[in-house]
Amino acid sequence: MSMAALTLLASSLLPVTSSLAATTKDNQPPTFNRDVAPIFQRACQRCHRPGTAAPMSLLTYEESRPWARSILRRVAAREMPPWHIDRTIGVYDPDPSLSDEEITTVVDWVQSGAARGAPEDLPEPIDWPTAEDWEFGEPDLVVEMEDDMVVPPEGPDLFPSVIADSGLEEDRYIRWIEVKPSIEARESLHHTIVYAIQDDAEYVGDDAVERDDDPTRTDSQGNKMGSLLIEYAVGNTGDIYKPGTGKLLMAGAKIRFSGHYHPIGEEVRDRTRIGFGFYPKGEAPKHRIISTRIFAGLPGAGRRLNELSIPPHAANVRHDGYRVLPKPARIISFQPHMHYRGKAMELEAIHLDGRRETLTRVDKYDFNWQVAYPYKVPPVFPAGTVLHVTSWHDNSSDNPYNPDPSAWVGWGNRTIDDMAIGWTNFVYISDEEYREHAAGEATALSGSP
Repeated sequence: MSMAALTLLASSLLPVTSSLAATTKDNQPPTFNRDVAPIFQRACQRCHRPGTAAPMSLLTYEESRPWARSILRRVAAREMPPWHIDRTIGVYDPDPSLSDEEITTVVDWVQSGAARGAPEDLPEPIDWPTAEDWEFGEPDLVVEMEDDMVVPPEGPDLFPSVIADSGLEEDRYIRWIEVKPSIEARESLHHTIVYAIQDDAEYVGDDAVERDDDPTRTDSQGNKMGSLLIEYAVGNTGDIYKPGTGKLLMAGAKIRFSGHYHPIGEEVRDRTRIGFGFYPKGEAPKHRIISTRIFAGLPGAGRRLNELSIPPHAANVRHDGYRVLPKPARIISFQPHMHYRGKAMELEAIHLDGRRETLTRVDKYDFNWQVAYPYKVPPVFPAGTVLHVTSWHDNSSDNPYNPDPSAWVGWGNRTIDDMAIGWTNFVYISDEEYREHAAGEATALSGSP
């Protein structure tokens, strides 16, 4: 693509802000050291560094400069950093997306020649963990697959279910959790869903049992599925929980790795590890985090097939799913999951008075990035509130990821099949906590001190 074409693309995608280089404090064209490196440190380098899934490193000027035109195109189109939501709805933390001003700075830097800048302007480099390091610190417990998962060079996608003992001798609450596949397998592994197989009666008691994510349910061989701990995927490799919240891993728990591997033309071996950071022994957070799934297109528990129907050549196929909150709850995060035809997904709350509140709208869903969106101020709802997930799929030829627009598509694990799942993290709160929250909101709305 020519520089003229890039300039036209950038001008058509960016909001109208200011003239070239007007974002710099001395009215000079932006430089990498002074203006761009801080943006890359905040929003890009967590993924764009050696040993990660990103195609190039953006730690230094020498590594970044050859990619300048590509950076301009992806940043101007808001394709990078991957943040696929309607930015007018909700506030999130962390939020790696770029502001309008940051995008203008990066575009102006490229258009003005992608200069390095003065050495003294370069911020101190971040001491990022290596590919073998744990991102949140040394774990208190590491659980590893007992044997290698071998992915042949060719053939169908693989969906293994591997179980390993945790070795845990007492109940512990999880502060953070991180999934680390073998480095050589990261191109082959699309995702791994991690479950704890444990006597989780408390979880079942807290929520309904006639559900697809009931931890007492079993697979076709009669094995317990377990309680969801985390989904590892590109864009979501670990979770760290806010103070006062956590997940429970029980003594004697077994860990189930439910993976999805693509053959990539050469044999790949994987031995995924999971690192757990715990609260101190004997300490329990105030709230236990529950991860649940709201299925769009699956109206009954256990009904997995032929409820999701995506006709050939259809560009905007809608499905809906609902979950009633049996207790007051605080919603922590939302993560959509679909396959190649996934187009958009929305989470809304239907209030007791019928009012509808959109919480998150993922209007540019990308199957290659499984991104979780954590709320900066988690919304709180009373018992009886309905969480409503709406999904849209694009099975037309306009979808660049669509392998076959002429195919009818239903529910299935293969990527050529599809799904519509809204992963939701939440905590139940007491009736008293909800009343205090509601009273605080009423005071804020009235303007009273």
